[in-house]
Amino acid sequence: MPSTPLLKEAAPRPWGINLRAAGERDFPRHILLSAEFAASGGDLFALYEEMEEKDGHLFSVLQTRKNGVLARERSILPSGETAAERAVAQTVREIIDAIPNFTQTLQNILDALGKGFSVQEILWEPRADGRIGIAAIKSRYPGRFAFDAQGALCLEESGRAAHGLLPSLRALPERKFLVCVFGGQYSNPYGKGLLARAFWFYWFKKNNLRFWSIYNERFGAPTAVARCGAGVPEEERRRMLEVLESLQTDTGVVIPENVTLEFLESRGTAGGATYREFADWCNDEMSKIVLGQTLTASEGRRSGSLALGRVHDEVRNDYIESDAQDLMAVINSQLIPWIVGFNFPPQTPCPRWVIDTAADDDLQREMQIDQALLGLGVGLSPEYFYSRYRRPAPRQGERALRYDDQNLFQYHMRFGVLTVNEVRERLGLPPVPWGHERVQAPMPEMPSVGAGSEALADAPETSQEAHAQPHESDARER
Repeated sequence: MPSTPLLKEAAPRPWGINLRAAGERDFPRHILLSAEFAASGGDLFALYEEMEEKDGHLFSVLQTRKNGVLARERSILPSGETAAERAVAQTVREIIDAIPNFTQTLQNILDALGKGFSVQEILWEPRADGRIGIAAIKSRYPGRFAFDAQGALCLEESGRAAHGLLPSLRALPERKFLVCVFGGQYSNPYGKGLLARAFWFYWFKKNNLRFWSIYNERFGAPTAVARCGAGVPEEERRRMLEVLESLQTDTGVVIPENVTLEFLESRGTAGGATYREFADWCNDEMSKIVLGQTLTASEGRRSGSLALGRVHDEVRNDYIESDAQDLMAVINSQLIPWIVGFNFPPQTPCPRWVIDTAADDDLQREMQIDQALLGLGVGLSPEYFYSRYRRPAPRQGERALRYDDQNLFQYHMRFGVLTVNEVRERLGLPPVPWGHERVQAPMPEMPSVGAGSEALADAPETSQEAHAQPHESDARER
């Protein structure tokens, strides 16, 4: 007798672990103990936003990682080849294309990369055609949300509760909020963003810049010294001190004849390089955390081998592929099923929202593979080529430029290997009455211009001359 599996959780996550109220189990502990966290009022996401705003390098590498995904081609593929499945995909495509600033929405979803998770609210609206569309998708502050014991998203209504009690959580409606989690773990459904991993290097760099500024103020400019005799009155000494202080802003000063003005140059020039090297090291570490490498983010004064640069670029492409998978998971598991559920009968298959992450080098390799497959006789649809290599398909009745592959059959027709109808069949053309006989002698030279298909298509079908002299007629037409 087969055993029955347990269908519910045996060790569920404890209820009430909230990011803002009881978040010590969810917050990175090194951030909880920092002065920056206390200065932000105990709000982790406020601290994350401050990190992005104040550190230009950290903002740049995060934006680079987001743009690496957003710059790729996006499309919606039907779930099948039937007319109904294509109609569903077309409706979903129209609804998504009508969303205002949808690219900005995707960028807001990718905020989960840095902050751990992101929340977007969908504003549904009825359309004139009877469908349910989307008026807008608005970004929401993630610190206002929490997950209950079942993993459902809730809204924190009363803020931080007194005496360490949990705030009240209000359940939210279904099919209303898009949630993206980055780095989620069994003990932390809120994810662990890249900003949490980069916090120490941000903190080191911030304090390093503070001491660097003091150093530059002390040793960056020479110290002015005025030498005067012992008999100079106190009032005159105070006047000379004002003159020395004015040297910070004025280009010239007037001093008495009995006063000598000198400048003491600083000899401690090596300290500035130490501060710079430490700041560069912090930047490199943050680049490794966010991008996985440094060469595509370091300054131009640094250099590396071409091979190493290609390796670093491939690492970045791997990150783009991973982020694209996360973004597609949000759209394909939440947004598109909700659009289909509101506009079509239950159990309707959903189309897929796809991001093309293939690099140019990958496309070149795939083209070589496709050419080899075609040489082996493997059939590939034209739609595949137009989609794979990002080229627009010609519209109905539109003149199309193509390689003149009709001349490839000249040898076969000259020496009777193939008949005219066999060639026409391979070219997708209907047979002609006079095209069934094989040529027994070499045919005249055929033109090398791309007129072969037109000649075969326009070949006479009722002409008595064509019936009598099929081979000559065929040669003239080609």
